[in-house]
Amino acid sequence: MSGQADRGAECDAELCVQTRILQEAICLTRHGARAGLVSQLTGLEKTVANRLYRQLHGRPSPSGQLPFADTWYLKRDGRMAQAALVWQLSRRFAESRSTPARRLIDVYECYLWLVTEPLLDIMRVAFVPHLVTVQEWEERICGQCGLAYVAPRGTIGTTCWSCRLYFRHRCRHCGAPLTVRPTGRHRDVCTACQRSRHRQSFRTWP
Repeated sequence: MSGQADRGAECDAELCVQTRILQEAICLTRHGARAGLVSQLTGLEKTVANRLYRQLHGRPSPSGQLPFADTWYLKRDGRMAQAALVWQLSRRFAESRSTPARRLIDVYECYLWLVTEPLLDIMRVAFVPHLVTVQEWEERICGQCGLAYVAPRGTIGTTCWSCRLYFRHRCRHCGAPLTVRPTGRHRDVCTACQRSRHRQSFRTWP
């Protein structure tokens, strides 16, 4: 897919360029990209992008281009875990000679292929690398799994979002599954490890 896009991008014939732009605009719009983002990435006139959105979706394009803050991502660890995956994919596809529109298409389609339950739409996916570029987010290395992830600049911690989710359902000492309680304080160790700690505390009691 990327190879074909690269070859199309190398063709300077006016008809080839126009065809590539239109194909990318159609693909972005079908994935749900708003007219403003389609116009920004492809160079199409905003009115053309709006007309394309209406023809493909049967309704006007929502106003606006990209989100303006990371609040939505930070409300759920699952969203941030998928945002970290999107960042890794964005770095990978940034090495290609594809157009910005094609890179976003490739990142989004690969993300949809990898994730069973996608939480980010194409607009949220497009905003992830922007947050890193403007230094709202920074890349870190997880102290648990050793993989790179993204987090807001200035926040404390070196545990990635996926490991946070993992340890929400696993004992931090032995890795045994935890029984999720609907209410009350979240348990971070299993019953066996908790009893073991209590016995050790009792033995060392003066």
